[in-house]
Amino acid sequence: MTNDAQPHETTSAHDFPGFRLGEPGDVVIHAGPRQSPRIVSVPTRHSEHLIDLLAGDDLFDSVTGLLETLDVSGLMVDFVEGEFGRIVYVYPAYGPDAEHPMSFTAEFHHEGPAVLRHASATVGAKDGEPFAHIHASWLTEDGLAEGGHLLPGTLIGPGGMRLRVVALTDAQQLSEADPETGFFAFAPTALHSPATESAQASASASASTDAVISRVRPGELIDEAIVAICREARFDSAKVRASLGSTTGAVFDSGTAPWPAVEFTHLTGSVRGALGDDPHLRLDAEVVDVAGEVHVGQLALGANPVAVTFELLVLPMTCP
Repeated sequence: MTNDAQPHETTSAHDFPGFRLGEPGDVVIHAGPRQSPRIVSVPTRHSEHLIDLLAGDDLFDSVTGLLETLDVSGLMVDFVEGEFGRIVYVYPAYGPDAEHPMSFTAEFHHEGPAVLRHASATVGAKDGEPFAHIHASWLTEDGLAEGGHLLPGTLIGPGGMRLRVVALTDAQQLSEADPETGFFAFAPTALHSPATESAQASASASASTDAVISRVRPGELIDEAIVAICREARFDSAKVRASLGSTTGAVFDSGTAPWPAVEFTHLTGSVRGALGDDPHLRLDAEVVDVAGEVHVGQLALGANPVAVTFELLVLPMTCP
């Protein structure tokens, strides 16, 4: 849901709330003051890197250490393959009351090797220190699919792990308290330095803005937000990669996951014709629900509003 677990009272996976439940895709109005703008986007140049992590490495230390290694202030990360050795995590839970309908479970630990299914991360800073927001799913030794919001203490397993890292040249990711939701959330901000301003001034628009990172606030339909981001960036065709966040349950073309929140371990997809009147989208997702169950499918369009926040990476592509 967010990059800082447990802002409200936590519940167990099986606690049933004392308030009326909504249906998957019902909008949640949070108790705090509504914030604007609803979509915050920053164009940036980027570079991509395949990074291998070694068995026994601390996952959070490794991914936050890449900020210094790659000399940037923000990263978006797709996990390609590998194993976890130890997993510390939470997943969505019902909140304490109708004004705060979503929270997190208590902390869980999975000990022993588990094979990566999907994972995505946003990496930046919180309170001046490197910080990472990571959602993941995995297969246990018994073949059980599990997933959630990872916490520090998570380790890489015997098989190591490979990451596809998108380094953001002209943008940083800052995690701050959100007065609307009561959670912490990453938001992108532009970096302003003589080097980046000179590079942008001397490059063409397409070269200097070859990616957009965005933060989408609660209640915005995720597919409509992606189209709006493309239009603002003048991307007629684009792909979505290394993106994570939450929606109010999930509505797939076939099936649903329950309200009030699911966390996305990954979101990938494409948009074509974004600058026209009839854009075509396909968004494929994996989510973890309030029972800790993992769901996979193609998202139904016009049906999945953001629950707390969504962190998006949108890259232009050239159609054949």
